[in-house]
Amino acid sequence: MLVFIFAPFYILVNLYLLHWVLRWTGCCHRLFGTRAFRVLFVIPYAFCALAPLTGFLVRSPAALRHVLRQIGNYWFGCMLYLGLAILLVEIGLFVARRVRHRDFVQMQRVRQVQGGIALALVCAVCIYGAVNAHTLRVTDYEVTIEGAGGDMTVALLADLHLGYNTDPAYIEQTVQAVNDMQPDLVVIAGDIFDNEYEAIPEPDRIAAALASLRSTYGTFACWGNHDVSEPILAGFTWDTADADKDDPRMTEFLARAGVSLLADEEVTLANGVQLVGRKDPSRSRKLDDARLTPEQLLGPLDPAQPIFVIDHQPKELDELAAAGADLDLSGHTHNGQVFPGNLLMGLIWDNPCGYLRVGEMHSVVTAGLGVWGPDMRVGTRSEVVRITVHFDG
Repeated sequence: MLVFIFAPFYILVNLYLLHWVLRWTGCCHRLFGTRAFRVLFVIPYAFCALAPLTGFLVRSPAALRHVLRQIGNYWFGCMLYLGLAILLVEIGLFVARRVRHRDFVQMQRVRQVQGGIALALVCAVCIYGAVNAHTLRVTDYEVTIEGAGGDMTVALLADLHLGYNTDPAYIEQTVQAVNDMQPDLVVIAGDIFDNEYEAIPEPDRIAAALASLRSTYGTFACWGNHDVSEPILAGFTWDTADADKDDPRMTEFLARAGVSLLADEEVTLANGVQLVGRKDPSRSRKLDDARLTPEQLLGPLDPAQPIFVIDHQPKELDELAAAGADLDLSGHTHNGQVFPGNLLMGLIWDNPCGYLRVGEMHSVVTAGLGVWGPDMRVGTRSEVVRITVHFDG
C-alpha cells in the first residue's frame, strides 16, 4: 500500500527532472529542442524512471524483473545527481542575476553553458559511481591488544548485499583478495543479503566462492538489518504483516558457504581469542527476537583473554568497551556510499568508517563490499579490511 502512496510523488519528481533536462538540452542546440528529439528522448527516460516501480510490481518472468530492478537501482543514483545539478545551476543563475544584473538574453546564454556542463558532469559522475562501486580495494589497520603475544590477521567483510546489484565475479574477486592476505580469521559483519533471496544471481556459485575462503580459524558472521525477507525499494524495506521474515534459505546458504553464524553467541578460537557475534537490533525487532546487552553477552567471558565482537551496526561502542571488548568489528554505514551522504555520517555515528579508539577498545568499521539502493559509490570505496592484531603479552 505504501508503494502506491509513494508512486505519484515519485512520478512528479521525475517529471520535474525531465522538464529541466529538456530545457538544458534545448539550450545547447536547436536540434535538441525539436519535437522529434523530445519524443525520442522521453521514451527511454520514461522507461528508466519507471523501472523502480515496474520492477517492484512485476513478479515474472524473473529475468525481466531482474533487469528492471538493476536499471531502477542505477536510476536512483541518476535522480540524486540530476537533482543536485538543478539546485546548483539555479543557485548559480540566481547569484549571477543579483550580482551581474544581467538581462534575460544573457541569462539564457549562461543557462546554456551551465546546463551543458551540468549534464556532462551528471553523466560522468554516474558512470564513475557505477564503476567505482565494483572496484575492490584493500584497507589496512593495525591494533595492539593485551594477549599471549604474537600477531594475528583478521579479514573484515561486511554489507555484501547479495541481490540485484551483485555480480558473482565480483564476489570471486573478493574471495581471492582475502585469500591473498592469508588471514587467520575471516569475519563478515552482517547485511550478507539484500532482503530478497530470489534476487541473488547464481546463489550456488556465490556460496561456492565463499566456501573457498581460506583462514586458520574459519569464517564467522553475524546478521545485519537487511538479512530478513521483506520487499525492498530504493534500498528501503517495506514492513509487512508476514510473520515469516526469517527466510531459512539464508541460513542454509551460509551453511553451504562454510560460514559459521554467531547470533548472541561466543566461540573460543584455538589461540584463545573469544569471538562474539551479536544479533542486529533492527532484525531482532522485526522478528520479535530478544537481544542481549553487552554486559549480558560479555560478562561471562574471561577478561584475561582477548574479546573480539562482530556487531553489524557500530552502536553501543561505549557499552561494549565498558563490558570488556577489545576489538569491535562493524559495517552498516557504507560511509554514506554516495556524496553528499559521506559528509553526513559523522553526525550519525561515533565511528562512521575506519578506526576509532573507545577507551581500551578498538573499533573498526568497514565501508563494505556491496551497495544499498543506488548501484553507485561516489566519495566512498568498496573494500575488504585487513586488520593486523599485535598481542602485547
